[in-house]
Amino acid sequence: MSENPVLILDFPGRRPEAHVSEMQLDRHGFTCTEVLTSPMPVALTTPAYAGELRARQSLGRPLAIIAYCATAPLAVALAALLAGPDRPVPIVLLDPQRTPPDEFLREYREVVSQVEGQAVSAERPPLLDVERLLATPGVLVERIGADLRRRAELALASYGFTGADVSGPVESLVGVYVEWLTFLVAAHHDELSPPRGPVLQVISRDHPADAGWLGATDLRTVRVPCERPELAVNAEARAAIVDFLHRQALPAAAGLGHER
Repeated sequence: MSENPVLILDFPGRRPEAHVSEMQLDRHGFTCTEVLTSPMPVALTTPAYAGELRARQSLGRPLAIIAYCATAPLAVALAALLAGPDRPVPIVLLDPQRTPPDEFLREYREVVSQVEGQAVSAERPPLLDVERLLATPGVLVERIGADLRRRAELALASYGFTGADVSGPVESLVGVYVEWLTFLVAAHHDELSPPRGPVLQVISRDHPADAGWLGATDLRTVRVPCERPELAVNAEARAAIVDFLHRQALPAAAGLGHER
């Protein structure tokens, strides 16, 4: 087995979908490293975000990179940075997707809903025009932070909490959401070159099969008959990924590059 780690790109936090870590690949002999850890990068394009991750964690060439959902472009960018001249980094993508403007708007609205919660406040500010602001990502992130702070303050005020009592909770709450939306801004500005190495995409029952946006020339697709929330803990998905990783480990251990 290759000693090179498997890098995991899966944004942390609470969500209904299973996380890649729940796949428990360590039980199959693979050393896994979570790359997206706090504090998150503040870069506003995918290549720059990948560059921050690499520099901050002193990452070397991994056995492979596994990415979930919107982290797919980041996996491609990070693989390009970590590859050797003749040894591209294999990539595994679970339900990969891009972050077009409408997807970013949906996520922003979901964050606003979570920040405001069930609070009954006298004022609910209008939503930001995030689709327009995506053209100026630095301005967008700054505006989002101010917007979410104001909404959190209004929500707490509706329960009678004001002034210095709320500054700590507001910053703690808003910081998590700003990190997430900053990541999505970077994912939107992906500016990718096609992956050079083998790519395995493992997709749930209803996920679109078209991965043409990747531009991969060595792409294998495995569709698993499960819903998206169960994908990362599905036995068939795990088996496909373990088999792929074992195939990459053999030539990596022998120093012969990847196996087609």
